[in-house]
Amino acid sequence: MTEYKQLLVSVLLKKAKGFAYKEKTEEYNVVDGQKILVKSRVVTKRALPDLNAIRVLLESDSGNLNVADMTDEQLRAEKLRLIALLKNADTEFDDGRQIE
Repeated sequence: MTEYKQLLVSVLLKKAKGFAYKEKTEEYNVVDGQKILVKSRVVTKRALPDLNAIRVLLESDSGNLNVADMTDEQLRAEKLRLIALLKNADTEFDDGRQIE
């Protein structure tokens, strides 16, 4: 179960940070009943960061802690912790892997 939770957190981190993916477009013509590839294009696109994924990460990670009840020092510490977590996720997902 912990392996599944780690995978879920890593996917949420990737979605929260935004990621690059490749989109393939192919154009075919039909000649004598057979499809012939005319044009093939692979484009790298960028998925924008998702605020809902960030919200889910914050809610699942903080437990019962309400952000409105936190002191300024606690908020700064949480901000630094999340930035470090995102930087760590950045190095994990910049190797071109895709999660489908």
